[in-house]
Amino acid sequence: MDRILLFAPLLAQQRIQSIDLDLGVLKFRSQASSVSNQTLAAIVVAVLLIGLIVAVALYYHRRRRMLELNQQREEARLRLMMSELNLGQSEVDLIKIIVDSENPGDVIPILELRSEFEEALLRFREGHADHPALHRVSQLRQRLEYGFSNIRNPFVDTRMLAPGTRLRCKIRLASRDVNFLTTVLAINESQFIIRPPVAKGNPVSLGRLERLHFRVARENDAEYEFTSSLIGQLPNATKAVVLEHSQAINRMLFRNAERIETHLPIRLYVIRQEYTGDRSIAHMKALDSQYMFEGTIVDLSIGGALVSVDKGHERLHEGDMIVFQLPDAHIKDDIVAQVVGIFPSDEGNTQIHLQLTGLKELNRLKLSKYLTMLKDNPPAGEAGSEELRPHAS
Repeated sequence: MDRILLFAPLLAQQRIQSIDLDLGVLKFRSQASSVSNQTLAAIVVAVLLIGLIVAVALYYHRRRRMLELNQQREEARLRLMMSELNLGQSEVDLIKIIVDSENPGDVIPILELRSEFEEALLRFREGHADHPALHRVSQLRQRLEYGFSNIRNPFVDTRMLAPGTRLRCKIRLASRDVNFLTTVLAINESQFIIRPPVAKGNPVSLGRLERLHFRVARENDAEYEFTSSLIGQLPNATKAVVLEHSQAINRMLFRNAERIETHLPIRLYVIRQEYTGDRSIAHMKALDSQYMFEGTIVDLSIGGALVSVDKGHERLHEGDMIVFQLPDAHIKDDIVAQVVGIFPSDEGNTQIHLQLTGLKELNRLKLSKYLTMLKDNPPAGEAGSEELRPHAS
């Protein structure tokens, strides 16, 4: 018993040392496990970071490649459009100046839509009023078919006119109106220049006139009128007239033109529509007709006529072309019109509605003067007539 008590402290000390050793081992294992977890976490973070970097690099590489391919497609598309529109590099460079971009994607909308072209040009004019590129824009507009001659374009700005366009001009004086036919000589984005009227072979000085009134007709469309402020006349022998542009343009449908009552015997030469084919209206002559009949023009306008006939029209159909002459209007050329309506009247005769087509500007001016003369001097017995009848378109 005493021996057991003697060894008890020693056994207790050994147990304590054993426990301390076990705790040290556990602590070492815990520290080793912590270091292992940290290393694993660092490896995972590094892998994720590398993966993210690779993914970002692949994204930007793919995006850059897509942009390059898109750029190549747009460049190819631009080259195709240049070929279709017969545009040179100088004209494309001018568009790049207007849009302030070298990117084909910014140029292509200008070539596709007139509205995009005019909006970009408006911004350019407002920001660069004196830029020399503006002197070349008028020609570019015509090359892109955004001008007055293309009837798909609404005529809303005189900047759409081209050099050589024929205009009928009216000068309103206190005692009378003076009409003359003129031509657009030059045009840019700030003004246009026309030929002045001539008296006794010499250009007329327009003095202190503030504005001029114009009319211009577009074939197969309508007649337009506008007023432009007069800037001045060039100080040279031609005395060309310089005018400001106008956007206040009024579209006048031919069928709404004023009709003047008259009583003119006339011979009507008919070209059946199946024989017109693709022939130009300007080249149709009375000699090309299939048959002829006689009638009377009962009213006349700048856009059409109403003809009354008794017989001879039985083979006539809407769409046929009519060729006739108006020597009293001092028009030497054959006048061409299309039949747009055939109606029996209460008097037993037939009324034929004609729409004038392809009338040259000089002949239109002569017809306008003739109508003014008829209005001021109506035929005897017809002045003040209140009779209502269908009218020509």
